[in-house]
Amino acid sequence: MASFKPTELWEASPHTLAKLEIIGRYLDVWFMILGSNPKNRRLVYIDGFAGPGHYTNTQKSSPLVALQAAKAAASRAGAAGSPTEYSFLFVEKKAEFAKNLREVVQSQSLPPQFKWSVEQGSFEDKVGGLLASLKETGKNLAPTFAFIDPFGATGLPFKVIAEILSYKSCEVLLNLDSDGIGRLVTAQAFEKNQTHLDVLFGDASWRSELDPKLPMAKLSAQVLALYKKRLKTVAKYVFAFAMNSREGQLNYHLVFASQHPLGLEKMKEAMRTVDQTGAYSFSDDTVGQELLRFDFDAPAIWAERMQRSLSGKWRLYADFRDYALNETPFTNSKPLLRELEGRGVLEIESAEGRRKGSFPEDKIERILIHQTLL
Repeated sequence: MASFKPTELWEASPHTLAKLEIIGRYLDVWFMILGSNPKNRRLVYIDGFAGPGHYTNTQKSSPLVALQAAKAAASRAGAAGSPTEYSFLFVEKKAEFAKNLREVVQSQSLPPQFKWSVEQGSFEDKVGGLLASLKETGKNLAPTFAFIDPFGATGLPFKVIAEILSYKSCEVLLNLDSDGIGRLVTAQAFEKNQTHLDVLFGDASWRSELDPKLPMAKLSAQVLALYKKRLKTVAKYVFAFAMNSREGQLNYHLVFASQHPLGLEKMKEAMRTVDQTGAYSFSDDTVGQELLRFDFDAPAIWAERMQRSLSGKWRLYADFRDYALNETPFTNSKPLLRELEGRGVLEIESAEGRRKGSFPEDKIERILIHQTLL
């Protein structure tokens, strides 16, 4: 272990440990699924704010969790002789943290196909520079999972996030300090924050869509809603969890973005597992409504929301799948559709053989949700 002075480290809080658990569980699956595809000759993990590599109360850190998940996936796949390269880019702005992290990673026993680099500098310069270089040379970014966990409300340029997500096999999990961003909007020295906000959202939309007169809780919800709206311009699947302590205090929002439904399904499964420990409550982010605890096993309220959003016209099954993924805690729409069919507000065009209460995608042609009973 690196010889870092204990006074320079800090203790990992419960929500940090929960976050590491989520990342580890998701990357276990991500490396396994993508590593089993022979077309993927290279997999990339980017840690945009990597830190010193460990805490005073645990040897875990996001870089080590990623390395361990990749090692486990490679071992299960018998990848010792595999041509797949596992590449890790750890970016840390503080020189002393970067030095310590480098020593921590060097102390690990890693397979020969693992390549890693600790880069000292800002996320924008290092990752943004890498992406710009790829674009200039006409190269593509290999399948990539980027974990972006800044300290505070700045240092998260939307243009870099959007560039990562412009590649179809790339995903992002980021920590959005929506409360801190709200405070930038309401600060007395507002003018100096305008550039930060333009960079964060990638445009000036926040000027018309964020209301600084709102109470901070509602303004934070507005911030998150706008950020998700911006992400949906560059990613098909976007979902956010408000990670609250048991006492209901908001710690931060974890925001996930992907181009593939399976990615969001697996991320929700990882988050659900952590939620079941009782350490945290993942809450809805609906603007202007009371925050609701996600109940992964009670579809009624989410079925009602889907009814309000998607009723009144015939739709393909994929529309309901995507709604469930992006707007509810559920990984698919079947529990919600089952609930609505039981209430007598669902009309289905399907092939013969479909049983009531079942929703086989290969047999369903179209679905219509009515606002009132049939």
